[in-house]
Amino acid sequence: MPDSPPNADPSPVGQSSQDVVGRMAGEYRLIKKLGEGGFGAVYEAEHPVLRRRAAVKVLHQVAGMDSDAVLRFISEAQAANQIRSRHIVDVFSFGKLPNGRHFYVMDLLDGEPLDRYLRREKRCDLTTTLQLLRPIAEALDAAHAAGVVHRDLKPQNVFLAWEQSGDTVPKLLDFGMAKLLGESAVQTVSGVPVGTPLYMSPEQARGEKVDGRSDVYALGVLCHEMLTGRVPFTGESPLAVLVSHLTITPPRASDVFTTLPRELDEPILQMLHKEASGRPGTASAAVTALIAAAERAGYVVPDGMPRLPRPKDLPPPASTTFSPHPITPEPVAEATPSHRELGLGATHPAPSAARPTWPIVAGFVVLVAVAVLLGRSVLQAPASPSSAAGENTPRAEVPPAPLAPSVPPPVPIPAASAPEPAAPEPAPHPESIQLSVHGAPPGARISLGDRALGAAAEPIVLPYGTAPLELTVAAPGYESHVLSVVPDRDSASDVKLKRRVARPSKPAPGNIPSDLESPF
Repeated sequence: MPDSPPNADPSPVGQSSQDVVGRMAGEYRLIKKLGEGGFGAVYEAEHPVLRRRAAVKVLHQVAGMDSDAVLRFISEAQAANQIRSRHIVDVFSFGKLPNGRHFYVMDLLDGEPLDRYLRREKRCDLTTTLQLLRPIAEALDAAHAAGVVHRDLKPQNVFLAWEQSGDTVPKLLDFGMAKLLGESAVQTVSGVPVGTPLYMSPEQARGEKVDGRSDVYALGVLCHEMLTGRVPFTGESPLAVLVSHLTITPPRASDVFTTLPRELDEPILQMLHKEASGRPGTASAAVTALIAAAERAGYVVPDGMPRLPRPKDLPPPASTTFSPHPITPEPVAEATPSHRELGLGATHPAPSAARPTWPIVAGFVVLVAVAVLLGRSVLQAPASPSSAAGENTPRAEVPPAPLAPSVPPPVPIPAASAPEPAAPEPAPHPESIQLSVHGAPPGARISLGDRALGAAAEPIVLPYGTAPLELTVAAPGYESHVLSVVPDRDSASDVKLKRRVARPSKPAPGNIPSDLESPF
């Protein structure tokens, strides 16, 4: 391969951006591509002197020909940079490649996006949900204080970063849809909805002006999905979902997932109020109300971050470092049609050539106008649980039939038959697993029969097995709880201990007042 200058990038318009690997983006050398979407690609990069690793997002060359795409890319970098929060990825450099393509440099995170966690685990337990929502709300409030409305909060834009301490720290990502408030804001087409329909607030669906309370609505959708495994509204088309957000009362979380306490219904429904004025003023206020409701139901929400076990079915560590922008395409077999059709804000489609976008914008405006008119006459009915995302059976791809050989196969020579190939040995199971118990009050201990296993605040190590174990969770002042666990994999369980009620002592015989003595 002929040598070329390190900063050269001769790729023509429309060519894959893979050829920039090995070249310099400012002070960082691009090492490998981590993911790619219609709007740009993200690369793992390294400073050649300091050996600092980073993630570099590079705008596609075709998208760079669209002035709106360039403005949105710059807006995303500005929005993420001006917000100071531990729970928002840090953007610390911006520039252009020699061929004019824009890029920015950000932190490289180790972990996985929330949407992949939910696909694997189906839902989150209550205490984990509240522990994750609390820092997400802090990040949203920090963005709102800086004059930024995210407008595209969803599981794909929440990254669960695994820290060396064992904590799982959520990071808010992708400010490509963000609205910068003030004179320096990058303006979008007025009256056009921007975002993902499944998580879009009613005012956002109408294309109206939004503020931080629109993100509070999306936080309510996210909370409902994490607790129940389903989004509140689904439909056969984006238009149907928009109409649902505008007209239909969302289902109660405790009706969708019946083991949830009913105390949580009201604060979640308040976040999903149709009018922005009916929602909590800040994201933190909304989560504080949720935590208070959980505590009234008998749950204890620990301070700090949860410690979620790393999944064992991920690739080796060299390939488990993901960029802060989860743009790796999902496998078709894992995605449901409703998510594929309605996830309009997941990526920015790359145009095949420079072309005017006003016909698409005009058509979408007409669709939304029809949705608003239809919404006034739609009967308000609860969303059918059977239409929730995630219940469709994935379709297995049928491999193509092999071509018939042009030459007849050779006649086998009579001889000793070849030995049957040995069956692959099953993968060895781990010697032990970890059990995390959530919701137990302070001082709770876990035991197996007469053997103490440890405090409920820390993960409990159990020997691997396929037979269920009966564990006892006990705490001072509470009635003990028996927890049945099959120790065949790492898992987490919710417990709810009832407070022990002091019973009055029985009066001594002969001291019962005459008017309370039994007449029988």
